[in-house]
Amino acid sequence: MTNPARKRLRVGHRSERSGINAVRALLERHDLVVDEVDGRSDYGRDLNVDVTRGSEITGGIIGVQVKGGKTFFRKGRWFIPATPKDWIYWRSSTVPIIGMVHDPETGAIRWINLSQLARSRVQIDGYDASPQSDELAEVVVTEVVDDDHLDRFLDEVEAYLAATAESAYLLLVEDDDKLRRRGVFNCWTLGRRDPRPLILLRRLLPSMSGESLLVGITVLAHVTHHPDIFWSERNWITPLIKNEVRATLQWSAGELATLVNAVETMDDGGSEWRRGGVGQSLWSIMVVDPDLCQKLPGAIGICVAAGQLQAALRLVICYQYLADDSVAVVDAMMEEHPRLAEEEMAGYLVEQVHEWGRLDVY
Repeated sequence: MTNPARKRLRVGHRSERSGINAVRALLERHDLVVDEVDGRSDYGRDLNVDVTRGSEITGGIIGVQVKGGKTFFRKGRWFIPATPKDWIYWRSSTVPIIGMVHDPETGAIRWINLSQLARSRVQIDGYDASPQSDELAEVVVTEVVDDDHLDRFLDEVEAYLAATAESAYLLLVEDDDKLRRRGVFNCWTLGRRDPRPLILLRRLLPSMSGESLLVGITVLAHVTHHPDIFWSERNWITPLIKNEVRATLQWSAGELATLVNAVETMDDGGSEWRRGGVGQSLWSIMVVDPDLCQKLPGAIGICVAAGQLQAALRLVICYQYLADDSVAVVDAMMEEHPRLAEEEMAGYLVEQVHEWGRLDVY
């Protein structure tokens, strides 16, 4: 009598189970609350995770999709397979979906934010970038998460959760400067992959003040040819994004007057108008405007009329730097604005320009 045929384990079941167990063990070691999704309800995630900090539940929740085994290793890279339906699911999920791949031989776990990738305008791989496409069949996964790197993983997850909350960008118009700064950082978190948050920041920048304004100027300087930013894979912005944001960096005379005066009134003895200072970053986002030279006289007039003479002098420095004849421009501004010419620093400016022909902006 022959034995009846028995059910067999599905191919890959052991690797998948090992991966889920490894991810769950890692997260629970650090007091994250992990709930496994019932197999009958698994439509694209294996775990639901409550994010915690110092044993306190933050309220943030992520979904985790786990892949495990050599099936997901090819040409020296680990990957997560994707279909157009997967991209739609990752994009539309109200809970961010984090993809994780487990290497059963070394125990290494690699991760990627699938929802962020699906919602982005571009896909970034190191210093390479391409337009996001739902036709891409594989997502390469490189970032390692382990006991030593879990804090960094949580930092990135929490930053993404904050940036995608319903009120994330409303913080930009809060009265409290600390809250506005959070709004600026939310724009930065998503702006490297989608130009719209940075364009929103540019639109609201002239209405901001305090530290949030300085941070906003610094963030926007990353889409310019700022010569003194130390570039890395974590702050580099692809030309696909830069070009869209840079196109919005065109300023009215009123906006120029407002921004320069704001920096001048927070500045201490001109220390910010140097290499590495916020004045350099402000100049970087100003000079992108191809019509800047023609707009500066109007901005100077606005500042003089408002009694903002320090800002007016700074704008004169910017104007003479761009002009073909710096000496003639400075002399004309002093003649047109006698009130400005009476300032002590104006005399120094005139003297230096006449001696050297032109002054640097910073």
